[in-house]
Amino acid sequence: MVPAHLPLDWGSVEQIVGRIPRKDLPADPAVIIGADQQREQMLPTYVGRGVAIPHARLDAIDRPMLAFAHSEEGVPLENTSERADLLFLLLTPGPSRTQPRWLAEIVGLFESDYVTGRLRKARSPDDVIEAIRAGQQVAPD
Repeated sequence: MVPAHLPLDWGSVEQIVGRIPRKDLPADPAVIIGADQQREQMLPTYVGRGVAIPHARLDAIDRPMLAFAHSEEGVPLENTSERADLLFLLLTPGPSRTQPRWLAEIVGLFESDYVTGRLRKARSPDDVIEAIRAGQQVAPD
């Protein structure tokens, strides 16, 4: 997969964060959204084949958080007709080497259509976890 650095519609991250119960978020929703928007301006998060990984580092958290969203209609990308329909929101403590490792792991899952196909069909958190675990078994090292 070749990264196509295209910006996501910022409302998509707001929607993901808005659907997570506040008690399950590692920081205030406004802080998370603001950190992602800042990072998105520096380097957009679309990685290709319908997959986007908005991510940010937050000094106030002590462990990573990963959220998954599937958009049937897809999230529009600026200056293109492409849409991202699989989104992973990654929040990591900053500064650390954790974020590049997680990003590489997530991107590596999408080298095969097998995982993306399963994620597009997932209807529960367990389906998502099973798809990721299966992808870890078939993804090349």
